[in-house]
Amino acid sequence: MYRKRLKQKSMLLIVLVGFLILLVMPGRETREEDQPGEGERLVIPEEEEEHTVVPDEVWKMPDANVKIRVLILAEDGGIYHEEKELPRDYPGEVQYYEEEGGWVIVNEVPLEEYLCRVVPSEMPSTYEKEALKAQAVCARTYAVWQMREYAYPEYEAHVNDSVSYQVYNQIESQETTNQAVEATAGQIMLYQEEPVKAYYFSTSCGSTTDENIWEKGDRNQTPYIAGRRVGTKENKDDLTDEETFRTFILKKQEGDLEISEPWYRWNCYVSLEQIEQNVNAWAKERARRSENGILLKDGDAYIHQEVDSIGTIEDAVIQKRNTGGAVQELLLTGSDGTLKITYEYNIRLMLGIPGGEIHKNDGTIGQGGNLLPSGYFVMEPVEEEGILTGYQIYGGGLGHGAGMSQNGARVLAEEGSGYDEILQYFYHEIRLARLE
Repeated sequence: MYRKRLKQKSMLLIVLVGFLILLVMPGRETREEDQPGEGERLVIPEEEEEHTVVPDEVWKMPDANVKIRVLILAEDGGIYHEEKELPRDYPGEVQYYEEEGGWVIVNEVPLEEYLCRVVPSEMPSTYEKEALKAQAVCARTYAVWQMREYAYPEYEAHVNDSVSYQVYNQIESQETTNQAVEATAGQIMLYQEEPVKAYYFSTSCGSTTDENIWEKGDRNQTPYIAGRRVGTKENKDDLTDEETFRTFILKKQEGDLEISEPWYRWNCYVSLEQIEQNVNAWAKERARRSENGILLKDGDAYIHQEVDSIGTIEDAVIQKRNTGGAVQELLLTGSDGTLKITYEYNIRLMLGIPGGEIHKNDGTIGQGGNLLPSGYFVMEPVEEEGILTGYQIYGGGLGHGAGMSQNGARVLAEEGSGYDEILQYFYHEIRLARLE
């Protein structure tokens, strides 16, 4: 009897256990793909480890709480505003100066707040975190370098808000760029005992240049902007040689960091008529701003002289290249004279194609402006019925080409480089310090 009751209790226990198992099993309608596969387990991802650098060295002038004074340009690019009202809000204090030509407006703002509106205006906020940090350090260093004197002493303004210095407040502060500024708070680059001129630009053609592309530039004073190949290849080719550079720019170079970027290679057509229009529009103004950038041929010499026109353009020839292949001198021959155009900005201005088509590396077509995309290019004559009508220009890169390439920085970040490594890549023998 005892054994019979024990057997009944055992059977009842088995039934109850089976019933409980059915209760906790997922229903049949559960999708197979929602279930972990055989041998799998659910893993909670760990947060990405933050790459931080804390420089030991301190730079004491200015301190971390310094304020920068930014002159806000009017819509026409001048300093005078018709009204005091601005199209967007500004942090810090806004000061107004009433002048005969209109209102001059200066924004005094803490340096770190200034950077929160420079970094997204200069680099897309969607870029890799380490690239944004590199941009933040560049922008801070450039600002500190500029703050050592006033660009507009009559208003005690260090910089303006345009590409002439750094673009400011064209895009509101973004979370990712704010994080980049905060993560690098107070950090600047030094070379020897001074802050560096932290120039940067959009996209390289696979090569950068030095400061001699500008009239007041002196490569001997800025050896950290030495010019380099932007990729896996070493600097073996002399890109100041015309034929060597032509071979380089007319094809994609394996190993270049930005080989897939839209502006890595481009081409466009500029007519002689357009070059003539550019000379008539810009030569006199640029001669006023430059001692050696626009020179008129006088016998065997070239002299500084304001020129309205050199007549019908008949010929354009590249005379000289700077480090990395950037065009340094362009000779324009017209029916009424010959001009030597020197330095990258002046040259790009004389060959600009406002409203024209620029065919980019990715097959898309961009619209030309007053400036040619870069100074890295070669020219091939185009003739109609044996008569020269213009030039097909084959070039690469976007921007002046000195210092850090922003898209190159992005690619390095995507490949795992930290912001300090990116800065070391583009600026020779620099080190990080911090404002205190």
